[in-house]
Amino acid sequence: MGLFDGFSKGRKFSDLTKYVSDFKVAEETDARGRLRRRAVYVGPWTMMRDTGLSVKIRLWATLVLAFALAGGLVWTVVLNHAASSLAAVMLPLLAALFPTLYLLMGALSLPLRCRPMRRDQYMHSFIRMSRSALAIAVLTFAGLVMAFIHRAIRGEWAFARGDWLFTGGCTGIAAAALVIIFLLRSIDLMERENSAYDGQPR
Repeated sequence: MGLFDGFSKGRKFSDLTKYVSDFKVAEETDARGRLRRRAVYVGPWTMMRDTGLSVKIRLWATLVLAFALAGGLVWTVVLNHAASSLAAVMLPLLAALFPTLYLLMGALSLPLRCRPMRRDQYMHSFIRMSRSALAIAVLTFAGLVMAFIHRAIRGEWAFARGDWLFTGGCTGIAAAALVIIFLLRSIDLMERENSAYDGQPR
């Protein structure tokens, strides 16, 4: 499904507790006559109405943009500028590192081949990325606003090179986060019930 899809195939039942109602335990007999149990998905599937090239480009663009955003945020946090020692400015940016981590986790779960998604896969990719991107945009904008409030209070409007880079970095990060939300929302999705109860989309 995503870049790391292979790691999800061997998950234990304990990993599915949040979406336990979407799975059932199926019993089957192997070649040696031993009874085996496995988790079978019986929940709804989320599918893309269009699986053409334009959708794949948007998915890949979202993936690349997520990693570019993460790199830009780390660069902005370590950048030296006039407000780099102010907690009111830096705390929102440091806090943005946490949703950025979830953003990257969601990016690695994107169905780059446009395959149907289980409910948990949809929540861990599209929904996780949308929520994380929104949090990043809000926190980054908050840090930028606090930097300008600090300048207004002190009456210092002379911008050094680091200040311009900081302002541009915050603006770029917030814009990238909003673009990610736009790209994800631009993909038309539909939900189909799994009437076959065999763990495979129809």
